[in-house]
Amino acid sequence: LAHKSLLGKSSSEVNYKRIVELDMSLLLSEIENIETAESVLNKIFEEVARAGNVILVIDEFYNYVGQQTGIGMLDISGVLNSYLRLPQFKLIAITTYQGFHRYIEKNPSMASLFEKIEVEGISMRDTLILLEYLTFFYEKKYKIFVSYPALRRIIEFSDRYFPSFPFPEKAINILDAVAAFVANSIAGRVVLPKHIAKIVSEKTEIPVGEVEKKEKDILLNLENLIHQRVINQEEAVRDVAVALRRARSEIATKKGPMGSFLFLGPTGVGKTETAKALAEVYFGSEEKMIRLDMSEFQNVEDIKHLIGSSSENGILTDKVRDNPFSLVLLDEIEKAHPNILNLFLQVLDEGHLTDGVGRKVDFRNTIIIATGNAGYKTILESLNQGGREEAVDWKETKQKLLNELFEKRIFRPEFINRFDAFVVFKPLSRENLLDISELIMRKLKKNLGEKGIDFVITEKLKEKIVKLSYNPVFGAREMKRVVQDKVESVLASALLSGRIKRGQRVELNPDDFSLKISPEI
Repeated sequence: LAHKSLLGKSSSEVNYKRIVELDMSLLLSEIENIETAESVLNKIFEEVARAGNVILVIDEFYNYVGQQTGIGMLDISGVLNSYLRLPQFKLIAITTYQGFHRYIEKNPSMASLFEKIEVEGISMRDTLILLEYLTFFYEKKYKIFVSYPALRRIIEFSDRYFPSFPFPEKAINILDAVAAFVANSIAGRVVLPKHIAKIVSEKTEIPVGEVEKKEKDILLNLENLIHQRVINQEEAVRDVAVALRRARSEIATKKGPMGSFLFLGPTGVGKTETAKALAEVYFGSEEKMIRLDMSEFQNVEDIKHLIGSSSENGILTDKVRDNPFSLVLLDEIEKAHPNILNLFLQVLDEGHLTDGVGRKVDFRNTIIIATGNAGYKTILESLNQGGREEAVDWKETKQKLLNELFEKRIFRPEFINRFDAFVVFKPLSRENLLDISELIMRKLKKNLGEKGIDFVITEKLKEKIVKLSYNPVFGAREMKRVVQDKVESVLASALLSGRIKRGQRVELNPDDFSLKISPEI
């Protein structure tokens, strides 16, 4: 705009004007108190009004309107309002959508004095042309060569992995980062597509580009890795693993999330544990799981809590924007309001959602798992009729469950059909529960082993834990509590009192959970 104004190629109101930016952050950093700052601003605004040929620019305007006054912060609306009404006072205030809705819009008397102009990002084609032009500058500055395929990869990746940011800014930022990286780290100093993938992976924590050996090993052995934490549930684990391999190999075009699954079954059979195991194995940590209790969203008014508004952050949208490479767990999905379920139709289909202030949030690099207990009685009845798991026709049970969900209008067909897989989690057998009890106590054994103590897990101890915790309705949910009360508490007291020492072997009597301590062999 300043360049066009200088050349007289803008509108008559702008041509040949001086366009001057007021650096508010620098101004506030050099002024000791609010009174002095307001006095200085008043003089600046007065000078602009008297000059008549100056257009003042204030970037991040929302930071200085409607904010609480404090260190580095100032509400300038009181000083500014009287000048905005003067025809000779011209101001360009730059703001984001969120800043406008959250701060400026709440001051209608001030907002009405501005003409709102929405500046859209430029197209991908125009951004590529701009990068071609900027490349000469970066090549000269860093003494590198930028290949044309690398420029195209910048456009492709910045569009896919930074959807919340506009062109050309996000593409220029990647070009700047990769130029510095290649100049300092790469022999030959040639920017290639693989270097773009490395920079984008570091910025987003999303594996992009060619699949590295470590990730290949994880993908090819995903079932075994998940089964280290999840007992039984072969179908669920297989479906998740297949979907992830398909998404990461990019053999098919898919708009939605990397994978989306609906897990239905009784409580305590491993639905949530499967999600946790997947987050740890594929995403690197359980911290990469965004968990929402959908029973908290039973009213249509709760939509704003999920996607945010001008006055609050979105519980879902903000977390996904901050952690785009993550697992989203929607617990007890059947308890959410139908309108909220409709909200997820777009997410599952298109892979994005618009938040409460108009920003597009990308879900294409997430895995979405919805869990529920709806229809669990149908599953238990099938098991009771069959007598044992091998005798149950699970395909027929699955169809009965679907019919029940549709007849009771718990879910609509178009909602279930949006998921990559609808998985029925089977009730746990006695053998499964014994294996789960060992998994839980194996973690305890590992922790004690780090203290130099050998904890012996016996079959009788596992059987006792299963007997105390098993409930056909609640599955293995009570087992962790029983282990805490009966095993961990006893061992903790013995450690604190000094009864158990490094180099000893410890065993629990399953009858009364008394300790048997002996020197380690």
